[in-house]
Amino acid sequence: MIVLMLDVSYNHKSTERNKKMKPLMGFIFCCGTMFLMIDLGYKIIDLHAHFRDNIPFHTRLAKEAGIGTTLYMPNTKACLDNIKEIKKSLRIKRHIRAIPISAITIGRKGRKLVNVNTIKPNVIGFSDDGNCLTNLKLLAEILKKNVLIMAHLEPETEMAKKYLKVLSKVGGKLHLQHISKTSTINVIKRAKRFGLKFTSETCPHYFTYSSEIEDKPVNPPLGTLKDVKAVKEALKDGIIDCIASDYAPIPRPKGTGFASFESFISLSYGLVLQKVLTHKQLKAKFHDNPLKIIRP
Repeated sequence: MIVLMLDVSYNHKSTERNKKMKPLMGFIFCCGTMFLMIDLGYKIIDLHAHFRDNIPFHTRLAKEAGIGTTLYMPNTKACLDNIKEIKKSLRIKRHIRAIPISAITIGRKGRKLVNVNTIKPNVIGFSDDGNCLTNLKLLAEILKKNVLIMAHLEPETEMAKKYLKVLSKVGGKLHLQHISKTSTINVIKRAKRFGLKFTSETCPHYFTYSSEIEDKPVNPPLGTLKDVKAVKEALKDGIIDCIASDYAPIPRPKGTGFASFESFISLSYGLVLQKVLTHKQLKAKFHDNPLKIIRP
């Protein structure tokens, strides 16, 4: 992180390098770590955040970080698995465009589908995020309803294969969440090569931290150094479509993510500094591709 900060020092005097740099808005110190604040020139669309039960507070933090739209997952109390709770959530004050994701199954327990037809006008999509829907008959049933399904995969590669097989048979709108493994990326590559239409996302911790160096409990787990490299290459090559924060407020139950909004943007911008992505490619991951996914 310190190397990142030194590399992005901004000098307004004319050089070719500085003309291409995004202006820095300042610095944030959090838990002993320094993060940069960058004016990207556009508002980020974050496809994956957890607000629990304090939407005003967390959307204010998102706004301050430069996020314009975020989708928040249904693992709230009570679970966003019915129209009453979803409408109640929508009435809560928010500081950015924050759109709920409904659970796929009641209580995110994987046994019975929610009332999709009643719920879908009020949400962007459906996810049992944190729990993997292993009942492939239910997956096929909801994919046939042509609503966006945001899939938590566990174990990641095995379930990616199964989900994509179902998608190839019934069609639908499928988005694979938090991709972290080389093996899963290879599955995605093969599926796209054969013309299957779906999208995917990863998160900053999966292209920054490896299991050899960090022991942070996230779900899916951190990959190896080889996996970190593969995720970066998949972002560069367009195999992975989006970068999402997986923002999770404290206290964090085991396996719920650890990125803050500041580190989400700072670490992602690091891919530009490392010449993994161009500014245009980062914008595609942060804004253009997410916008295509959430449009009706």
